[in-house]
Amino acid sequence: MKRSMAFAVVLLVISMSASAGEVSSGTLLPAEKDLDGWKMDGETLFYGPDNLWEYINGSAETFLMYDFRLVAAQHYLDASELEIKVEIYEHGSPLEAFGIYSQFRSPEGAYLDFGNESFGDEYSIHFWKGRFYVKVYAYDEGEASAAAMKSFAGIVAGRIPAEGGEPKETSLFPREGLIEKSVTYVSEGVMGSGKLPPAFTGDYVAGEEKGKLYIFPLESEDAARTLFDWYVKEIEAPASGTGLTKFDFDVAVGEAPYRGPVMVFMSERIMGILTGLETDSKEAYTLVYETVELINGFCGGEK
Repeated sequence: MKRSMAFAVVLLVISMSASAGEVSSGTLLPAEKDLDGWKMDGETLFYGPDNLWEYINGSAETFLMYDFRLVAAQHYLDASELEIKVEIYEHGSPLEAFGIYSQFRSPEGAYLDFGNESFGDEYSIHFWKGRFYVKVYAYDEGEASAAAMKSFAGIVAGRIPAEGGEPKETSLFPREGLIEKSVTYVSEGVMGSGKLPPAFTGDYVAGEEKGKLYIFPLESEDAARTLFDWYVKEIEAPASGTGLTKFDFDVAVGEAPYRGPVMVFMSERIMGILTGLETDSKEAYTLVYETVELINGFCGGEK
């Protein structure tokens, strides 16, 4: 799609959203009347799925994996030529917005109080709220830039209707050993495979070992069973029922390509895979058992 045509489509989407009373990336940008001493510098830039690569070539594919719809970007200047840039990325749902945000956050980040969650440094603030992922940049370090970024972030966050917090599936990760802020949502290419469905992931520490837990929520128990049986064959390991907790579930141990030993398990409509920990260790089995208990409580609450 040519840039002119893509731009026209973007404007139509913004116009339709505004007329329907809905918020979109373009309607969330601060206007000059909202800002004390700041003015817009240049036109607002809009990019959709067909031309996002023109704006963020190296990262476009990652955004597109999370049902990306539209980004609006605007530069602002104050009287002293201090510059701020705001980017508002709109995705198909709060889950997808959390997913793209989770790809950038780090356990070492400095966390703030914007939106559902936010982090930042001397030059940027990142947050997600509802179906939006927002970046606010400064081009100079200092107190004035830090204050300006917080002001812009606060304006945008305040305009986005509240749509809940983290996805409820993040509660399925046992807290013991879980690295803080490591839970992410991966929509494609889970474990390097094009056959596995979207998953939530979390990083764990057990002694000197580091592991990763993958949680696959499926639409039904039959779907989970189908996925489990397929993956058991992929890792060439027979499944075996176990009753070592008060819940019955299926578990198998095998070797995954490029991942080494893995434990795969399922209960109710959810499958899990644990990598990185010794599969015959107490830590691995404890983590799986605790996850299964959380799964049963989670799914029991749905019934």
